[in-house]
Amino acid sequence: MSGLFGTLNTATSGLLAQQNALQTIGHNVSNLNTPGYSRQRVDLQTNVAQQVPGVGQIGTGVQVGGISRMTDPFIMNQLMNGYSTTSKHQALSDTIGQLEATFNEPSETGLSNQISEVFNAWTYLASNPEQAASKTMIVQTSETFVDTVQHMANAMNALKADTVQQLDKAAVDANSTLKQLEDLNHQIWQASVRGYTPNDLLDTQDQLVNKLASQGDIQVSKDKYNRVSITMDEQTLLNEHTRNEIMTVTSLNDSGEAVLSDGTTLTAEAKVGQFVIKSDNEGTAAYQPINLDGGSVKGTQDALTVIDDMQAGLDQFAYDFATAVNTIHSNDGEGTDFFTVSEEGSALSLQVNQEIKEDPSLIVTGKSMDNEIAGDGSRAQLISSLKNTPINLDGEWYSDKTMEINSDVNSSTLFDSYNGMVTDMGIIKQQSDNMLDTQEGLMALLEQRRESVSGVDINGEVTDMIKYSSAFQANSKVLSTLSEMLDTLINRTGV
Repeated sequence: MSGLFGTLNTATSGLLAQQNALQTIGHNVSNLNTPGYSRQRVDLQTNVAQQVPGVGQIGTGVQVGGISRMTDPFIMNQLMNGYSTTSKHQALSDTIGQLEATFNEPSETGLSNQISEVFNAWTYLASNPEQAASKTMIVQTSETFVDTVQHMANAMNALKADTVQQLDKAAVDANSTLKQLEDLNHQIWQASVRGYTPNDLLDTQDQLVNKLASQGDIQVSKDKYNRVSITMDEQTLLNEHTRNEIMTVTSLNDSGEAVLSDGTTLTAEAKVGQFVIKSDNEGTAAYQPINLDGGSVKGTQDALTVIDDMQAGLDQFAYDFATAVNTIHSNDGEGTDFFTVSEEGSALSLQVNQEIKEDPSLIVTGKSMDNEIAGDGSRAQLISSLKNTPINLDGEWYSDKTMEINSDVNSSTLFDSYNGMVTDMGIIKQQSDNMLDTQEGLMALLEQRRESVSGVDINGEVTDMIKYSSAFQANSKVLSTLSEMLDTLINRTGV
C-alpha cells in the first residue's frame, strides 16, 4: 500500500517498534539489581519493501525481529566451571578450619602442651621417686592428657557426623534444583515452540545450573528449544525425558557395605559421603556411585577424608603412647600397665589404669618392679625420655633385661608423630586457602567480564531511552502530520 495510508502504516510500525524498545529498556532498568539478570535488547529490522512500478521499492517501516538476551556462552561456561572450583576449595577450607579448632594448636590447652606436661611430670617423679605427691601428680596430669585425647576424638566424631549430614543435605538440595530445572525445561519448550524466546526463564535456568555446578562438576548441553540436559560423571541427571535422583552414602554396615540415606544397601563399593545416582533401571543398576572432581560436595568429601585420616592418626598416637609408656612401666608385661587401651578406637578407649588411679603407689619409678630401691627414679626417667627419643614400636625397641631404649633414627618421637599430624593438617588448610584466594580473584575477573556483556549499564540505558524516545516522538509527529493531511484531503477539498 502506498500513498498517505501506506505512510500511515509505516509511521505506526515505527511508533510500535520504539514503544517495544522503550518497554524493554524499562525492563532492564527495573532489573538493574536483580541477581543473574541478563540485559535484553530489541532487534529491529525493516519490513518487506513494496514494489511500485516506475518507482522501485518503497520502504514499509520497521518491525521487531525479536528480543535478544545479551550473553557470552564462553564466559557463562567459564563461570559455571569457576563456581565448581571455588566452591570446592571453600568447602574444604571451612571444614578443615573446624577440624583445626578441634586440635586447638598451638595453645596451653592443646594436646601438645598436655604431652609435655605428662613427660615433665615423669621427669619430676624421677627426681622425687619417693614423694607420694609426685605420683599423684603423674596420675592427675595423665588423666588430663586422657581427657584431652577423648575430647578431641569425640569432637572429630561429631564433625564427621555433621559433615556426612551436610553431604546428605547437599543431595536433597541438588534434587530440588533438578526438579526446578525440569519444570523450567517444560516452560521454555512451551514458549520456544510458539516462536518466542523466554529470556527471563533462560536467566533463571542459568542461575539454577550455576547453583548445581557449585555443588559438583557437571556437564551441560542444550537442545534446539534451549532445554538443558545435565550429566555428572557421565551419568544422566536430567534430560528432556528423564530426571534421576541423587542420594548419599551415609554409613557402612557391619559387613562393610554402603548404606544410602533411604536405607538401601549397595552391592557396589562406595565410601561414606559418596554420591549415588538412582535411576529407573532395575535392581542394582538403579544405583550408580559417582566420583566428582569439583564443587562443594567434592571439597566436603575431601575434608571427610582428612577427618578420617586425623581420626586414624589420633587413634594410632594414643595406642603408641600408651604402648610405649606401658612397655617401660611394666617392663614389657612383667608388672602393671600404666594405661589401658584398645587397638580399635584407641583414642576413646584410652584410660589411666583404674588400679593406679586408686593406688598411685603402684607407679614403678626404679629398676625394681616393687620399688625396693629407695630413691631410684631410673624407670621414670626412662619414660620421660620418650618425649625426645625416636622409636619404632614395630621393632625391638626396648630391652627389658637392661632397661634400655634402642633408638631408631629413621623413626619419629611420640611428640613428633603428633606434631606431624597437626603440620599435615595445617598444610592442607593453607593450600586450600591459597587456592581459594586465587580462584576468588579469577571469579571476580569473570564476573566483571560477564557484567560488561550482560550487566545493565544505567548510563547506556538512559542514552538508549533518549534515542528511542526521540524516535517515538518523531513517528508521532509523522502521524500528526498525516492526520492533518488526511483532514485537508477529506474535509477541505472538493465541492
